[in-house]
This record gives sequence, C-alpha cells and structure tokens, in this order.
Amino acid sequence: MAWSNMTQQWDMDVADEKPSEKARAIRARQRAIGRELRRMYDDVAQEAVPEDFMDLLRQIDEAEDKGGKKVS
Repeated sequence: MAWSNMTQQWDMDVADEKPSEKARAIRARQRAIGRELRRMYDDVAQEAVPEDFMDLLRQIDEAEDKGGKKVS
C-alpha cells in the first residue's frame, strides 16, 4: 500500500475514534514515524564520505591555514 493511501486510511480510522483513542493513535503514529526517521538517519550516518568531498574539505582547511584564501 502506498504511503499516501496508508495516511488517508489512518486519518479516516482516527476520525471515528474517541478523543483519548485518537490521542493514543496519534502518539503511536508519531512514535512509528520517529523510529523510521532514526533508522533512515542511522543508515545514512554510517555511509562513507565520498573521496571528492573529503578532498574539498582538505582544500578548505589548507586555504584557511594559509590565511583565508578562497578555494577555486
């Protein structure tokens, strides 16, 4: 099921619930979103930094060490 379809179905389900049940459903959804975001972020954070990017960072560091010259 597509994300938008899941969201629409969840919205319809929650609309029919009592206020306290709705609040619990919202908190459960927020926790699920938080878990997924953390999982995705952790995956990205574990990726290696591309060598081209590392070269650019080294050039910037060297330029700052030489008196703030801009990198071309």
